[in-house]
Amino acid sequence: MSEPLLISTVSAADSDTSFVQHEKIRRGETLSSLLARMGINDDEIAAFVRRDRTARGLLELRPGRTVSATLLADRSVESLNYRLESEGSLEQAKRLVIRRSDGKLEAVEEPLPLERSVEIRSAEVRRTLAEALEAADIPDSLVTRMGDIFGTEVDLRKDVRRGDRLRVVYQTVREAGSLEPATVERILAVQFRGGQRKLEAVWFDRGNGNGDYYSFDGRSLSRTFLASPLEFTRVSSNFTEARLHPIFRDWRAHKGVDMHAPIGTKVRTTADGTIKFIGRQSGYGNVIIVQHSPRYQTLYAHLNDFAQGLEQGSRVLQGDVIGSVGMTGWSTGPHLHFEFHIDGEHVDPMAAIAQSAVRSLQGDEKVRFSTVAAQLRSRFGLLDSQLVARFE
Repeated sequence: MSEPLLISTVSAADSDTSFVQHEKIRRGETLSSLLARMGINDDEIAAFVRRDRTARGLLELRPGRTVSATLLADRSVESLNYRLESEGSLEQAKRLVIRRSDGKLEAVEEPLPLERSVEIRSAEVRRTLAEALEAADIPDSLVTRMGDIFGTEVDLRKDVRRGDRLRVVYQTVREAGSLEPATVERILAVQFRGGQRKLEAVWFDRGNGNGDYYSFDGRSLSRTFLASPLEFTRVSSNFTEARLHPIFRDWRAHKGVDMHAPIGTKVRTTADGTIKFIGRQSGYGNVIIVQHSPRYQTLYAHLNDFAQGLEQGSRVLQGDVIGSVGMTGWSTGPHLHFEFHIDGEHVDPMAAIAQSAVRSLQGDEKVRFSTVAAQLRSRFGLLDSQLVARFE
């Protein structure tokens, strides 16, 4: 989604004698150059940042990130805010706040204030999907998420034709007051019309951090396992009882599927679970085994590397990135070797995923879902009325 090119903004604060200024950090920026560019006239700030352990976080300036300062009329600092580096999501991030209290500077870390908004977009394919998305101001990253929602029903990278239409409602999140682009948090509803096909999905929060996608009539679209651990791939070797091994040149069973992809391609866990093994195993090279339930396991082999913070016992959620494609172990080229185990036995992963059970709504969930679905339908209706008004 395109964003206005903003380098700095200035707004009045609550007091008539102060104002708020936002600046986007430039490449190669230092603390001294940033303060000079903001016109800050405060000799104490730079010295305080260098001597205070907490305040020193401001020395790790990241290009594109925003620094916000409340300045007094003499351009001295009343307060200054900066988002600290974080491995997790924005919800887990903290911001450094340097403020002046009773004439003395202090530095603290606080939860990051967030702003959420809901966007509604519609696109019609004239030539290519990419052009349609750009014209409609729809982030390209949404295509992958929609692919996960619709599964094998449609391949939005290959099956889209001229005249096909896409409508989507999605939630974005950003740091409050930041000049950085908002990021997509979740698709709330999506509709695809292509030829005689009409696919719809709506997100329903079941509570306790759990949720799924359903058709507007309440039919679940979320299977227990994702259709693939890779976003874009081609299967180069299927599950079989007899395959000529590419290295040892003998016939042996191939107890998984090989998915060709460039080195570094992100690998996702196909379902919620716990890391049972992470490390190196002979021909598998770098491998991760995920235990999904007492009966089900998946295995991801020949990985180039592992996602940061993962270890045996780590909890992972469906779609979490757990590593990247490589060619470690017995591998003649970059690919992911993917296995599916049921009760300790190897089964064809593609068949097992296709047959995995869907999650159904029960009791008062059905009633709450009807309310949510009606609200999102009305948003699509609002979009239709806006389009009609535009062409009348």
